[in-house]
Amino acid sequence: MLTRVSSFLWIVSLVFIFLRPFISEYAFLSLGFWYNLGLIFVPGLYLISIHKEAKPRSFLHYGVILFFLAVLLSMVIKGFTLWSLYELYLFIPNLLIFYTASSLKPNKLKQLIVVLLFAASIIGIYAVYQYFIGLGHTAEYLKQNSPNQLAEEFLSRRRTFATFISPNIFASYVAMMFFVGMGFLIGKRQTPRVRLLSGVSILLMAAALLLTKSIGGVLSFSTAVFIFVFCAFFYLTPQHGLKKFGLRKLTFAVVIILFVFSIAAGFLSQKRIQQSFSKDNSGNNSVIQRGYYWQASVDMIKKSPLFGVGWRKFGLSYGSYKPAQANMSHYSHNVFLQIAAETGLLGLFSFAWVTILFFISALRSIRIDDELQGLKIGLFCAACVFLIHNFVDLSFYFGQVSFFWWMILGIFA
Repeated sequence: MLTRVSSFLWIVSLVFIFLRPFISEYAFLSLGFWYNLGLIFVPGLYLISIHKEAKPRSFLHYGVILFFLAVLLSMVIKGFTLWSLYELYLFIPNLLIFYTASSLKPNKLKQLIVVLLFAASIIGIYAVYQYFIGLGHTAEYLKQNSPNQLAEEFLSRRRTFATFISPNIFASYVAMMFFVGMGFLIGKRQTPRVRLLSGVSILLMAAALLLTKSIGGVLSFSTAVFIFVFCAFFYLTPQHGLKKFGLRKLTFAVVIILFVFSIAAGFLSQKRIQQSFSKDNSGNNSVIQRGYYWQASVDMIKKSPLFGVGWRKFGLSYGSYKPAQANMSHYSHNVFLQIAAETGLLGLFSFAWVTILFFISALRSIRIDDELQGLKIGLFCAACVFLIHNFVDLSFYFGQVSFFWWMILGIFA
């Protein structure tokens, strides 16, 4: 009986996981609240039904627990607001998916990846549609119903963001799903249907990433491609076929692909690149603005080194630290700086510990020549591209993307 209940809860959990990238809790507060409740309730019941398999059993598990305790401690000592409580509520599914993923057996892991790629393919199709047809319709709708300055700015620059709240956050998602698809594509014993789904998803993710015109997204993606090539060449066994190309041919192919990709990205983002590095208009210069955010973060850390300013209170404190010419922001645009600023050195230490333990676990795992080796390389690179992107951006604080990063951490736990 318990096995049947567990199987049913797993299927329902897959439905909620499939819907995760389609629902922005910031764009649709009411829908997001109730969806998040389901994302807590269903996987929570599933974990209870498999409680023997879901017990913490690695240093990575305890590192995640320590990070969560650091967040709670900063809220207790530094106080909290209704918004920070809501942010904590939105963060809980990330912890649950971490423990859910850490208990998965290979057959369920494959089911999970198929669901992720299927959802990514649908969103990729929508992103292409949005760029060529939907942006004009969206702009017209906003003018008539609910004007939004930020959204109108994205639309004027013809930057696609699909179901996400911004192009940069969407870029973080598609870069991750690209490598998840690559991992499935080079895996052993995949059916033709699965390889077709992987190939379609990869192409759509690459196209969507270009259409976001996200400079940080493209640069982090390019860096992760080299990590993928390195792992594929040195860890995959000859029967995968990838090693037969030889290092020179493989490297040459990747350089050519990245060169073409960079030219296309530069052509699409020409105006945005000029604005981002222009000294004449510092308000639109994302490089200068990030410098302000990072300096303010360092100043917050110096003033409250032990417990920070409080979980998700960066935006409330930033006004006291920012220069007059700096834009307002609720985010540091660097995950390590913001965690240190909000939760102090304990939070920074615990998050750094989680990150280091992930790398150790992942690198040990991808060396193992098994049926999942190719997939594990793809998942490792997906997690890497997320971290690299969050050195200059903020998708860590948006469940539509960070949910999948915590999921990958759980898989390697």
